[in-house]
Amino acid sequence: MRIGQLAKAAGVHPQTLRFYEREGLLPKALRTHSGYRDYGKGDLERVRFVRACQEIGFTLADIRDVFELHRVLATREGVSALKPDAQRKFLEATDRRMAAVDGKLRLLRRMKSELRTLAETLRNDRKPVCPVSRQRVT
Repeated sequence: MRIGQLAKAAGVHPQTLRFYEREGLLPKALRTHSGYRDYGKGDLERVRFVRACQEIGFTLADIRDVFELHRVLATREGVSALKPDAQRKFLEATDRRMAAVDGKLRLLRRMKSELRTLAETLRNDRKPVCPVSRQRVT
C-alpha cells in the first residue's frame, strides 16, 4: 500500500509516517519501480502500536527501546542476549510509565466521582456543590 493508504488506515498524516521512518520507528519502506513507498500489513500494525504507546505516554525513545527489546527477544538467544543495562533501562521506563498511568487513573476516578455527585445533585433538583470549595452554590 502507498503512504496515503497507510496513513488513512492508521489514522495519521503521511508526514507522520515519514517522521516515524526518519526516527527509526518505521523501517524504510520498499519502493515501487516508479519510486513510491510500498508498505505492508506489518507496517500498519507497527504504526498502530507506536500510536498506542504514545497515547499511554511513552516517548519516542521509549518506543524505540520497546522495538529493540522485541527484536532481541525474537532472536534465537532471546532473553540471554539482552544486555543487563538495556533490560534495566527498559524496566525503569516501564515503571515510570506505570506510575504515571496510576496517577492518571487516580485523577480520572476523582473526576468521575465529582461528575457523579454533580449529576445526582442535578437529578434531585438540589443546588450544586462546588468541587473546589465543597460548598453549595447559591
